[in-house]
Amino acid sequence: MPRGPYQKSDLTRERILEAAAELFAQRGYAGTGVDRLAERSGIAKTAIYYHFGNKEGLLAAVLDRAASAWIENIRRAAERASCPEDALDQALAGMRAMVDERPWILKLLLLLTLEVADEKPEIRKAMAEIFFRARQTIVGGIRDALGIDVPGADAVGNVMLGLLQGAVVGRELDPEMSLQAIFEEMRNIVVFMVASRLDPSLGASASLVIPQTPVASES
Repeated sequence: MPRGPYQKSDLTRERILEAAAELFAQRGYAGTGVDRLAERSGIAKTAIYYHFGNKEGLLAAVLDRAASAWIENIRRAAERASCPEDALDQALAGMRAMVDERPWILKLLLLLTLEVADEKPEIRKAMAEIFFRARQTIVGGIRDALGIDVPGADAVGNVMLGLLQGAVVGRELDPEMSLQAIFEEMRNIVVFMVASRLDPSLGASASLVIPQTPVASES
């Protein structure tokens, strides 16, 4: 562990990153000024510029930190599993804990995608890399749990990430929304997607049990 001035410098950097992540998630990129960040973190502006150069450099560091926490959380949860079903349950439990305990991580990524990505190609590239890494972590978890490559596993990963983002938005709009119900349905969807890719006949037979509503004829 670093000691003396090095340890102090690391702690200062972490305090800045923590405060910046919270402010970016609450106020967006444009609405977060360095003065407000210095006030929130209790760190002088000169130290912020020393560690990150400018506001864009700070944003890049915040994104990398948020992505690493997000992806590591998914990976570690799945590694604790004893069987494929447990791997899915552990991964979903890790995702749910993140929505419940640290929703600002995904909220931050969503906000920045909408606010900054179109104007700043380098940020768009960083965001795309984050979601690529997250998807590959999910795909790798599926492969490791089953011991085989699942055809179309990228699509499964995309659906899981999309549902996860939807849960964050839904919880933001309705704090009383049941995460339990959402993640139970997410589990059902993922199980079916994986099973139907391993046995395509399942997908074909599923269409047979969906009631077909007759189209009313015009009089």
